[in-house]
Amino acid sequence: MIRTIFTRKNLIAIAITVFYAIVLLFTGMCLDGGATFVNKKNPIAMLGKALGFHSITPGLLGFLCLLLVAFYIIVLVTALIYEKRYATVNGIKPFSQKMLITYISTFLACALLSVGFGVICQRPFTTENIGNMFRFLGQSLGLGTMLFAAIALVIGAATMLVVNFINIDKPFKFFGEESEPVFDDEDLVESNDVKNSFDIEADAEVVGGGFGGGAGGSYEGGETSVKSAVEIGDREKVFPSLSRIDTEYEGYLADTVLSDEITLKELCTRFRNYLAKEEKLYFDIDAIRFFISGFAASHFEILEGLSGTGKSSLPRYFAKFANGRVLFMPVQATWRDKSNILGFFNEFSNTYSETDFLIELYHANYNPDELHFFVLDEMNISRVEYYFADLLSVLEYPKEDWKLKVMQLPYDFVPPMKLENGAIQIPTNSYFVGTANKDDSTFTITDKVYDRAITMEFDNKNTPFTVDGNASRVKLSASKLESLFHNAQIVEANRMNNEDYAKMNKICDYVYEQFGITIGNRILNQIDNIVPVFVACGGTKEAAIDFMISKKLVSKVEGRFEEYVKDALNGLIQLLHKTYGVGALPRTEKTAATIMKAL
Repeated sequence: MIRTIFTRKNLIAIAITVFYAIVLLFTGMCLDGGATFVNKKNPIAMLGKALGFHSITPGLLGFLCLLLVAFYIIVLVTALIYEKRYATVNGIKPFSQKMLITYISTFLACALLSVGFGVICQRPFTTENIGNMFRFLGQSLGLGTMLFAAIALVIGAATMLVVNFINIDKPFKFFGEESEPVFDDEDLVESNDVKNSFDIEADAEVVGGGFGGGAGGSYEGGETSVKSAVEIGDREKVFPSLSRIDTEYEGYLADTVLSDEITLKELCTRFRNYLAKEEKLYFDIDAIRFFISGFAASHFEILEGLSGTGKSSLPRYFAKFANGRVLFMPVQATWRDKSNILGFFNEFSNTYSETDFLIELYHANYNPDELHFFVLDEMNISRVEYYFADLLSVLEYPKEDWKLKVMQLPYDFVPPMKLENGAIQIPTNSYFVGTANKDDSTFTITDKVYDRAITMEFDNKNTPFTVDGNASRVKLSASKLESLFHNAQIVEANRMNNEDYAKMNKICDYVYEQFGITIGNRILNQIDNIVPVFVACGGTKEAAIDFMISKKLVSKVEGRFEEYVKDALNGLIQLLHKTYGVGALPRTEKTAATIMKAL
């Protein structure tokens, strides 16, 4: 969206400056003691005489100096307005030290160019001649300013009278800001506006959109009808929290985060030790490996299982352990659309209801090298597809297109710096974790959600152990974590080879033939990404393959009660033993056995 650099208020100020320059030139003509342009006994000259002004004949060179001063006054005001608007549009604090130096430099440049040229042009170049020039400029500026103020007062009063007389029955407005309207009894009786605003049979689009509305309109497929920029006001009013973050960083990204030199294997071991020693939480080492390596395959993880097994604690304490940030958001049963996590525009107050999720995501954009975790606790207490659908879809795009539409902005509205075209970027330093319980109070998470996430189950009570080794926290930047993932993925020995794919394809083909369930390219890409990272974390290929097959393939058989299912699962277990060996894929075998037990 192309925005004009000047607002209407700016153009009015520039127009007033031009008018002032014209008054200044006219005053100088009237004060000319030589009566070059007007009668010597004009009213302005008589007023100057009454004020004790000296009669000076400036000549054409004196008028040239006055003309330069008038011209550079216009240039100065225009330049200062442009510089302030430029700072505002680009997220720079308008009265920061840097901008104040710019304003002062502009003023000095205009002053030197105007008066300096005037002095150089004076002929003869004598002290008396230069003194008369400055005296003429001073008298013209002084009396011209007085006349301008008087004219402005008269015109302003007349304009106020006419405008208010024409709009005598209308609410008062000043550049789009309404004062509180005063209603008389007749207005209250005859007006149906308030009733219509709360009519139960209101427009279905507004009701259906919930809180997803944009600026003054309803949400519909990501687009909104909008008010004008003048109506909704400045960004500091519409987005107060996001604007404060802009002011805090002055539009600049935070510095790179220092990171410790550490391997993925050391990272997993130290995190497990830290949880046991500092937080008294005990996890199996493979659980830690899957949690960390899962972020190499997807920026979205689901931790599900029994209550009290540490699902919520794992991402919370990893952020603390790695010196990152974490936002913990308990999901509500009433969540129905993306406005519950991204907020909505309140058309009554003309402000955007900023959620903690939006504010933290905005903060992450200014800190691209700091790890940010967003934890949605009990995410399936409402339907995940309702409120999280947009983010799930966006994470499928190339990383540069990870953008969430917040609202449709009106033309010429200057938004917060990181809210480009009404959309917020999901930076690569952001990771999303959802915890899910399986009970009667929650909704079933669909395959659409499972396929896009890395899912871990917490079904067993973990056994305490004695910490042996380093348990101290680490400094881990987002770029360092990405580098660790990348370096692990390019090691050929860690990657899936043809033999690994041949074995896995036997299992996949069998499941497809028996149950019609298969894995697509998305899941294959996840396997390609997670396996080498899991190996670098200290695990084995078989354990990683076991984890992915059990969650992405075999678990989808759950809920089928046809007669053939039990025999087919028995055949699957036998195929696992034949292909990988007895007990080589314990998770997949356990998943199949659990489904058989339910039959």
